[in-house]
Amino acid sequence: MTVELPPGQQRLRIEFAPMEMDPAEETTTHGGLNGLRSRVLGIMATIPELADHDIRGLEDVPLGRLRRDATRLHGVCRYHKGRRTAAGGLGPGDVREVALHPQVLKEEWCEYASFLLFHEFLHALGHVHHDRNFRKLEASWPNTEAHDLQKTFARHIRAVNWRWSWTCPECGWCCSRSLRAAGRYRCRSCQVTLVDVPVVTT
Repeated sequence: MTVELPPGQQRLRIEFAPMEMDPAEETTTHGGLNGLRSRVLGIMATIPELADHDIRGLEDVPLGRLRRDATRLHGVCRYHKGRRTAAGGLGPGDVREVALHPQVLKEEWCEYASFLLFHEFLHALGHVHHDRNFRKLEASWPNTEAHDLQKTFARHIRAVNWRWSWTCPECGWCCSRSLRAAGRYRCRSCQVTLVDVPVVTT
């Protein structure tokens, strides 16, 4: 990049090195998501209940990641603006992005990640609402135990994002949270204002 300075001053040339991506990050954002897509689509192709669905169209659906500090969402299927989700007739071409929580892409959560992407792909196939038909298709996933990991993963991402321990200085009761209590809450037993204690992570 060349920056031109006013007359009478020396020309300054600034060289910028190309930005490098951390290898682990690159694997997660590209190889991890695309590899997961291939695995899930391979399984979906063997499910009889999905024989009349546009599974191949899911190959072109953009994949992304949620914010690292997300604690309520595990995955989401986002449609393009203007699509009437209540009208029905939606398909993979109407999907702007399917995004998963970055924590679910870790090896320890691979089974839940596969089920989660399958769940979001059902939405991408036009099953917008969690109605009876959606639940029936969802139950066709071969690993019947993967759905039960939802609560375990929810506890995991909350723990990862805990930054403060709301602590009672009187009785020692504590509760981990991602935000400060900031003097707004009291201990139910002692009626003493809770103190913010930083959570030490190892």
